[in-house]
Amino acid sequence: MTASAMGMLYTTWPDAGSAEAAAEAVLTEGLCACVNVLGESRSMFRWEGEMRREREIIALFKTSAGRAAALSDRLARLHPYDEPCIIDLAVSAEASADGFLAWVRGEVAARPG
Repeated sequence: MTASAMGMLYTTWPDAGSAEAAAEAVLTEGLCACVNVLGESRSMFRWEGEMRREREIIALFKTSAGRAAALSDRLARLHPYDEPCIIDLAVSAEASADGFLAWVRGEVAARPG
């Protein structure tokens, strides 16, 4: 990820409560600037040799490129799943509004860590 990129982590959670608790923790800790907790989705996947269908909550965590790895590690520790879905979608500066990227970087840079 380049210095001009922003980290946006795509995650799934078993329920809104766990997604919101994780969001509040990492926002308080200054690891991200914003979290979008989306509505319920249906996930279909194979797990331990069986087809599974689950209802999950998607949450998008926006952070600076420099804090994405720390955010990913923290989310993994907060997550109730054994193997959580945490994917850094890295957004380039060319694909984003300059003011928004500046705000994200300012929010996470202003915090210790």
